[in-house]
Amino acid sequence: MDRITNNAKIGLVNGLGDKLLDMIGFTILCKYLNYNPHIQFINNGKQPWGVPEYDIRLFDLDNSVTIFKETNGSICDFYVKSYNPSSSLCPYSVYKYVNRFIPDITFEQISTDFVTESKKIIKPSQDILLNIPADIDRAYGIHLRKSDKVSDNCDIRHENSNAEFSIIIDKLLEDVNEIILTDPEPIFFVVSEDNSWKNEICNVIRKLSDKKNKQIKILHVDYTNKHNYFNYTSVLDMFCLSRCKEILQGVKYSTFSIVASLVGNNKLRNYAKYCNSYNICLIHLWSSCVYLNGSKNFDKSIHDALIARVAPIETNITAIFVPQNDN
Repeated sequence: MDRITNNAKIGLVNGLGDKLLDMIGFTILCKYLNYNPHIQFINNGKQPWGVPEYDIRLFDLDNSVTIFKETNGSICDFYVKSYNPSSSLCPYSVYKYVNRFIPDITFEQISTDFVTESKKIIKPSQDILLNIPADIDRAYGIHLRKSDKVSDNCDIRHENSNAEFSIIIDKLLEDVNEIILTDPEPIFFVVSEDNSWKNEICNVIRKLSDKKNKQIKILHVDYTNKHNYFNYTSVLDMFCLSRCKEILQGVKYSTFSIVASLVGNNKLRNYAKYCNSYNICLIHLWSSCVYLNGSKNFDKSIHDALIARVAPIETNITAIFVPQNDN
């Protein structure tokens, strides 16, 4: 009989945020249950915002994680599937699964692991580091999303109706205006998958500063892709956001800026609280490991209600792995 390995695999799909959040959750689950994480980055077709394929060379990934291609024939006797990327492997779902085998593990402990492990697992390559602006740590990061995130025929757990989107942007700009008024040297870093939308908001920010007769700075990044890395700009934007002192989300829910917050200083300003659908917004799934609007939330009843709305972890891992005895 062939020896069973403790290698477990997962295929990561969708955009950068979904892929990296599932990577973190999967790695933490494997750590507690004694499995070696093997990870495949899957390009699952063109999306409204682009192609979800990212060059692994742009990351300085932790050595404990094995990255493989299906053609490599990586031997994995175990698997994990995240049917709702970024949600099925969120902190509370991982806690609930690990708690089956380790009864004294706490939700707080798993949430802390998401913070500490994400910073170990996901680090920028030298080519990324070289293009992160020196004064980024003094900037307010603004993450704008539009394209597939805004529609009146949407999943209100994580997407925006047109009315909600207008509310969110208005509230974000109110905060930007306050920052311009109160910060002695306001600095902003703005990213978006939609350059025209990014330019529009940057112009609004400049007009707000002109009205207040206040000097501001909007950071510019050198996006020259010398080595033809795939999706270089997206990865660079994510790591730049991670260095900002706080991230303002210009959309109800975005895994891209959640990852940036996790690998950065864990401060996220979200405006879904002004929407009627706030109670079921998936942003709460990450409120135990990032400071969401200034605080963390470990209320299990809230998290139970949320994970009831997403697909559970699917896996053939049914026990803590114990190496086979050679005898």
